[in-house]
Amino acid sequence: MLKCYTAIMLFSALVPEAESRQSKQDSTIFKALPLAYFTPETRIAAEGFAFYSFYAKESKRKSNLRMFVTYTQNKQYLLILPWQVYTSGDQYFLNGSIDYRKFPEYYYGLGNNTKETSRALYTFKALTFKSKSYKRLKKDTYIGLALQGQWLKPKFPEMEPLFEDVLVGNGREGYSYMGFGPAVMWDRRDHILSPSSGSFIEFSPLIGLGKSNHSAINFGLLSLDIRHYLALSDNITWANQFLTQLSFGEVPFRTLPTLGGPFLHRGYYQGRFRDNHSAIVQSEYRHHVIGRFGFVVFGSAGRVYNTLKEKLYKNIHFAAGGGLRVRISKKDRTNVRLDYSFTSDSRGFYIYFAEAF
Repeated sequence: MLKCYTAIMLFSALVPEAESRQSKQDSTIFKALPLAYFTPETRIAAEGFAFYSFYAKESKRKSNLRMFVTYTQNKQYLLILPWQVYTSGDQYFLNGSIDYRKFPEYYYGLGNNTKETSRALYTFKALTFKSKSYKRLKKDTYIGLALQGQWLKPKFPEMEPLFEDVLVGNGREGYSYMGFGPAVMWDRRDHILSPSSGSFIEFSPLIGLGKSNHSAINFGLLSLDIRHYLALSDNITWANQFLTQLSFGEVPFRTLPTLGGPFLHRGYYQGRFRDNHSAIVQSEYRHHVIGRFGFVVFGSAGRVYNTLKEKLYKNIHFAAGGGLRVRISKKDRTNVRLDYSFTSDSRGFYIYFAEAF
């Protein structure tokens, strides 16, 4: 699907600053920016965005608190509160988000071979909570507890055969669940939101318990995220990511692994491909040019699959694109990104805060 965003961003003092991105340590900043954009799904949308970044006492890693409040011409609204916080001395790392939204969404069905022309629109209200609380064991190794919960109330159109695979047991009349499990992280990134060097590995198995229309639902989710950032020079980074997600049991339909959107497989509509399992590889060349400005070139390959017996190297979906980067402040290297990506049957234009991975 063509996702056309037209944005009006009111930055304060977007004047190029001639210094290397690593010539000076990031400092504490606070920014509040008004945003406006247009999409076929929302028509005109207005968004308020606030961002606070800081260093805790004796911490070598920067913490971030953010807030997004959005209202659209179609009377849709979103409230998103993400955080990544390192405590004093980097002894604990708290990573999570609270997300409430009322929003229409296209549904393409389940499977790796769904068609762009075969989709249907439904609406939903959802409150989602995600949290990973880590305790440092060694310098770069953390272990902790992952929590994830969601309450969702969908409204499907009548007599639409595409929704036949959304059953009462997996959320046709709504659902709620809470998931929990251990989490292990190895993190040597030099920056959380805009890494230029280091590596990151996170493994998190989750058990979900809940109900759908008074029936119990029990399921499992497993995620393995591996990233590496190679600094080719002071201004050039080659970033790579491999992510696989596996699910088992009675998984709510909107909790199933998906591909698409501003983070995974840019160029495809978010949720364009959805099934029990997913695997994706992404690679991105990042070049800081001058002052607050830079550019990227990226590509990705991935697919979803129903069973673990399927051959991953067949029927792979590809995407590629490029974009511009603008730093939100001369005191912080976090970027606002403007990305354009294309696939064999769709295009995407994204304006988003921080890197995709």
